[in-house]
Amino acid sequence: MKLSYAQYTKSKEAPCLGAWCLLFGPEDHLKREALARIRARVEAALGEEPTWEVVDGSTLTARELLSRCQTGALFGGARVVVVRGAHSIDGDEQEKLAKAVAELPPGVAVVLVASDGRGRGARRGVRAKLAKAIEEQGLAIEFRALKAPEAARWAIAKARQLGKKLEPAAARKLADQKVGTGLADLEAEVEKLALFVGDSPTIGGAHVEEVTPRRLEEDIFRLVDAVGRRQAGRAVAVLRELLRDRREKPERIVGMLAQAIRLIWQTKLLVERGWKPNREPDAETVAMLPQDDRKNALAQFKRRPWQVSRTAEQSQALSWGKPTRAIHAPNGCDLTVKSIQGKVNDPATAVELVVVQLCTDLEMPVWGGPKAWVS
Repeated sequence: MKLSYAQYTKSKEAPCLGAWCLLFGPEDHLKREALARIRARVEAALGEEPTWEVVDGSTLTARELLSRCQTGALFGGARVVVVRGAHSIDGDEQEKLAKAVAELPPGVAVVLVASDGRGRGARRGVRAKLAKAIEEQGLAIEFRALKAPEAARWAIAKARQLGKKLEPAAARKLADQKVGTGLADLEAEVEKLALFVGDSPTIGGAHVEEVTPRRLEEDIFRLVDAVGRRQAGRAVAVLRELLRDRREKPERIVGMLAQAIRLIWQTKLLVERGWKPNREPDAETVAMLPQDDRKNALAQFKRRPWQVSRTAEQSQALSWGKPTRAIHAPNGCDLTVKSIQGKVNDPATAVELVVVQLCTDLEMPVWGGPKAWVS
């Protein structure tokens, strides 16, 4: 059986004791909630607390895990074995487990907690055979990254638990502009806001503006947007705001600017090859993207769904030559900032020069980079 976490919370027939369970997907905060729910369900069914054992997947063998299951059956009492980092179980051991997945003794349960694995031979953080065997014999629960509206609703519910009313506009601001959709970060920010408002029953947009700093990603988006529109003055103003009072280091801004440009380039490729959000591209297109998840657009969109629409909009506004040439300029600036080449010793000045170069037709040979990305 395969369920989303929302479906699992509503299901009264989801197996637990006597079954295997796989928790997979990028939203780790909800996985922790699910483990607490599983524990509560077992206790409610038994009327007592089970033996709860947590083991590390990186050193676990199939024989050891199966032995722990049998130990619970022999000595009686309910026993739940939680395998953290199940994706790191050795590949051969996963194959052995896949063959061994079957109905467990009535008082025993195995819960595999996996990261969001990707790439060849990997599915949901564990090997395809093991994932499929658990889906067929037990329960697989998917914890996908939430979209901004879902994350906003979650933040409102969290504030309600703290005795506060989070205004919908303030919740949207948190999820869209300030914190993002990661629930661990959202929870921390809502708790901070609840303390900030004190006895006031309401958390509003003004409180969010006062307490919650804007994400660096949001400022980088503003910077890239200004560059794409050839608004050099606006782009430099955004950059100087980032650099003011040493709020952000020039080296980090260069790295994130380069990352944003790579993301636009990949998105343009995806869109022109027929890709749409929530639909997997063909294998040939996937093979054309970077295999490193940190640089892969699809991997990033899965973690941050709010980036999809606006990155697609930016990619469509640029011809192929612009982002292609723009990829090289931050690289040359990065070398200059690291004093490897070039004539600019001040990192802040180097970053400002590359922003001007990206916005205009001016040549900036101080680091030997190509011409501007606009034509």
